[in-house]
Amino acid sequence: MDLSRETADGARNRLVLKIVLGLVAAGITIGLLMGIAGASAMRALGFKADDAPAEPAASSPTTTPSAPGTEPTTPAPTAPSATPEATPKPKKEPAFRASSSRVRPGERIEFRGRAPGLGAGATLTIQRKGDGGGWSDFPVRLETRKGGTFSTWIVTSRSGRWEFRAVGDGFSSPSATVEIG
Repeated sequence: MDLSRETADGARNRLVLKIVLGLVAAGITIGLLMGIAGASAMRALGFKADDAPAEPAASSPTTTPSAPGTEPTTPAPTAPSATPEATPKPKKEPAFRASSSRVRPGERIEFRGRAPGLGAGATLTIQRKGDGGGWSDFPVRLETRKGGTFSTWIVTSRSGRWEFRAVGDGFSSPSATVEIG
């Protein structure tokens, strides 16, 4: 490739090389900017890399198939504990937590919780309480899933320190405090 300054071919080849290198640099710059903008948009919408299911599925010693098309097998019994009495399962407590304790106005806040006495299909309402005020219903209704677990999200632009909780069907969750602003 002739890149000399004395010939017309060299001048043309240098010009073509500059244009190609400029296009490559512009492509890399635009790609980086779009990636950063996309990541910021995903974060603003509430998507995070560490998102996990609300409650992990509990494994139970039930029958499981050993291979497709075969008869299910029953797991081997476990050895009894060393203590003469069986330890009772700990009772699950009601739970309620926010995805973050501090958000910007208009940013998504996710709530997850557990209402163990309700089971699936109970209707709950999210409530909000400000400094010195009473509880008021937030316009969000949700249904519990198996085991009384639930999750929902809200967006609010009202700045301040707010407490949130879930209530309904004789149930009131613990509260979670979120600073908005």
